[in-house]
Amino acid sequence: MCAVSYDDVRAVAQTISSRPRVVALDPHTLGESFGDVRTIAQLTDAREAALTLIASQRARVDAVRLAVRAAERVPVVALEWFDPVFIAGHWTPQIVELAGGIDVLGFAGEHSEQTTWETVAAAAPRVVVCMPCGYDGKRSHQEALRYADALRTVGAERIVAVDASAYFSRPGPRLVDGLELMAHILHPDLVPGAPGEIHEVEV
Repeated sequence: MCAVSYDDVRAVAQTISSRPRVVALDPHTLGESFGDVRTIAQLTDAREAALTLIASQRARVDAVRLAVRAAERVPVVALEWFDPVFIAGHWTPQIVELAGGIDVLGFAGEHSEQTTWETVAAAAPRVVVCMPCGYDGKRSHQEALRYADALRTVGAERIVAVDASAYFSRPGPRLVDGLELMAHILHPDLVPGAPGEIHEVEV
């Protein structure tokens, strides 16, 4: 994959007759993602719509936090890739925590990190959530089944695959859907509804 720098994009923009303004957004946390909504709103004269959206999103986050506030914290590993093994970073560890879990390997706001199956097993997660970067639910499930033997060596009680593309890989309003989905995975009795499908991998 070819990386394109911000300066490259700006240079291309200057060749277009309308001279579009280039704005770089690079959130690392859920809060920064909400902040980018404000940034886009200011640039597009959509401030009221942005405030309404952010208020709605925060209310949904608060509803999940309230639902799981007294629940036992579930040790979780979120995997963004299988070969090599990558644990999820950026906002995903924060989502796990808000959903009533403990991300036993990831750090909120940090980049995804390469690791080993041995390290994942040593962290002793009860739940492994497979979210290969950019893949939809069907493809995530296929990849999880492809690496099922390695996943089972981790010793988790439950292994699931989810639609990473829709709910976890990209910053934006649907990260709150991802939070609700994660909370349902970890505490289905407390958060009975899920916005997306959960694909089970036999352990």
